[in-house]
Amino acid sequence: MKKKMLKLAGIGFLSGIVICNFIMILAGKNSGFVTPIFAERIGNPKTAALLQFFLSGVYGALTMGAVVLYDLDRLPLALATFLHCLICIVPFFPLALLLGWTNGIGEAFLMAGFQLAAFVIVWLIMFFRCRIMTKKLNEMQQHILDETESKKENY
Repeated sequence: MKKKMLKLAGIGFLSGIVICNFIMILAGKNSGFVTPIFAERIGNPKTAALLQFFLSGVYGALTMGAVVLYDLDRLPLALATFLHCLICIVPFFPLALLLGWTNGIGEAFLMAGFQLAAFVIVWLIMFFRCRIMTKKLNEMQQHILDETESKKENY
């Protein structure tokens, strides 16, 4: 489990850096891959870029590493999803405000709302998918039981 978490966290670290910079380019907020606000806060654009790379990597590592919550058998799916959601959304606020990803607390809440909506959608999809699979498995089990009963009656 720890090995899987570390592997996922490593992938998440690299993904966090790539995704952050991709979003910065798409949003048009890049000034050497950092927001002008953050570069001004730090004073040196290169240092700001390195710090943003590191912090976005840590954020990616947290969110990907927390995926192992879904592997814990004792956690219900809803609780694992809730905990993973918290791990993704709570660190977003200070990062978004510090790094200048958002222009204020209102925008940070809006972005967190988008993340929450994505979690709800994914959870609903997984819930209905599991429900359909469970129904099919129950039907298969009933079919096997029916066949077994009919064979017993024939003997």
